[in-house]
Amino acid sequence: MKVDKSGLFWGLLLIIGGGVALAQQLGYMDQLPDSAWMWVFALISLVGLVSYITSGFKEWGWLFPAGIFGGLAVTVALATNNVNSAAVGSPIFFGLLIPFVAAYLTDRTRNWWALIPGGIMLFLAMTTLLVDNVGGEWVGSLFLFLIALSFFVVYLNNHSRTWALLVAYIMFVLSIAPAMASGGGDTAAYFGSVFLFAIALPFFVIYFRSAENWWAIIPAGAMTTLSVIATLGIAGWIKDAQTGGYSNAILMGGLAITFAVVWLRHVKDWAKVVTIVLAALAIGSIFFVSYYEMFWPVAIILAGGYLLYTAMRPKTV
Repeated sequence: MKVDKSGLFWGLLLIIGGGVALAQQLGYMDQLPDSAWMWVFALISLVGLVSYITSGFKEWGWLFPAGIFGGLAVTVALATNNVNSAAVGSPIFFGLLIPFVAAYLTDRTRNWWALIPGGIMLFLAMTTLLVDNVGGEWVGSLFLFLIALSFFVVYLNNHSRTWALLVAYIMFVLSIAPAMASGGGDTAAYFGSVFLFAIALPFFVIYFRSAENWWAIIPAGAMTTLSVIATLGIAGWIKDAQTGGYSNAILMGGLAITFAVVWLRHVKDWAKVVTIVLAALAIGSIFFVSYYEMFWPVAIILAGGYLLYTAMRPKTV
């Protein structure tokens, strides 16, 4: 007859624990000191660990009692040594993390789900370990970063799960915001620039992976240019109508460089016209810097005039 070792273990554990508690309530036993509970928890943890090892490192479920009671033993040891910080609770969460890590390593294909609760346990462990020494912003940043890390490992385990890579990237970008907020002052404001460049980055990756993805350089260049302008604005370099004229020059110049890449590297003739027009607008915006409010109306009028000219000129057959 095959014995269910797991059921046997938990059954005996509950009977012994209940018996001890009942004996104490009836006055047959003195209250056990905290140090005694530390050794009891450590022994139960050792039994679970030995069972896991003797199973050939396959029955990772044994690591739950090993991790939980091992964490409780460390927690009791810290408490009895007058450690009063929140870090006392971290060993329990580290203990809960161990079986999820083992489950993933046992079968990465089927047990990829273990990364998500494992990431949560790691976050709770790190939070209780660091919360007394760091600000709440860093805790929030850590939470988002660990979620990103969990989904990134899910993607690495199976590259067909592109949704996991997308979630990982979004969570990673968002994790930057709380960390920047901890810097105080205008540091948090720069997240707008970081966010704009974060949008550009995937397009750069797509562009450099294959020459056929030439189109990706257009949103990449545009968002990078906007990120630069936002950074200059936050830094105070663009603060009034006059300096705002230079932002036009940067915008048009950045877009001109972007389309110049499309024209020169990918031999797109239509991009030549766009490049020349944007370069002319960039140069013109510098001359119009003292007449910032007039620049865009004049640019619109010139664009309209060009369209009328191309519409009315004789067509060659």
